[in-house]
Amino acid sequence: MKSAPFLEVFGRGAGVAVLLAALAGCGTEVISYNRQFREQGMSQFGQSAFADAASSFQNALRQEPGDYVSRYYLGQCEEKMSKIQQAIEEYRTTLNVMDHSLEGKTDSAFRSKVVDALAAAIGREPEKSGDLAAIERQPRTAENAFLLAKIYRQSGDADSAISCFEQAQQIDPQNPEIAKEYGLYLEQLGQTPRADAQLRRAYSLNSKDEEVAAALRRLGIVPGPSLKGEAGLDKPPLPLGPLPEVDLSTSSKRSQEGQSVAPGTVGSASSPHD
Repeated sequence: MKSAPFLEVFGRGAGVAVLLAALAGCGTEVISYNRQFREQGMSQFGQSAFADAASSFQNALRQEPGDYVSRYYLGQCEEKMSKIQQAIEEYRTTLNVMDHSLEGKTDSAFRSKVVDALAAAIGREPEKSGDLAAIERQPRTAENAFLLAKIYRQSGDADSAISCFEQAQQIDPQNPEIAKEYGLYLEQLGQTPRADAQLRRAYSLNSKDEEVAAALRRLGIVPGPSLKGEAGLDKPPLPLGPLPEVDLSTSSKRSQEGQSVAPGTVGSASSPHD
């Protein structure tokens, strides 16, 4: 008679143990299904089966919404199927997901790929004013300025592109990709003196970039260690941060003191040195 409660408790305990074991295995199972769907999507994408690939990437994202790689390739599928606005939204979401992912925050190479894809997609839009305005309203980070520069470059608006390249470089003067693309664009525009200086700067930041080295050679410059040591290449053209406020009261006081200098002293209007 006393064994019944024991068996009942034991049975409940065993049930809980089975449930916990099942829950513990869910994470691994979800990751496994996510990878299967992503790999399937990549295979279909490689075979130009973009509708099927999009479906596979959507299934991968249902398993793991933080899978920014599947999100990006879903955008690529949308773009291949001429769904440009949907692709733009997927690229934007990809960047947002990467901002909140430990892995995504450090995956700079993949992020650069997403930014390029977003810029190219917006640049191909017949009417892009809404997307440009949305980026303009965001905080002016180096990435946003660089994104705008890429879009304006593709759109043929050279003045706006150069302005945004300058802003991006002032915000992040040590970014070799910004320096490189800006230099190559100046070369493309035929602005040789500015391209010369900009490409030298890009080379100082990454001397292993073959595109930069080739561009320098086209300008008649031999890449080498001497370029990396030239003064001023690693300095931004303007000081970073807000400009210091001017103390108008001090300036006014100094001005009054200058006006009260006795005639004949050095620097006065009646000085014999004038």
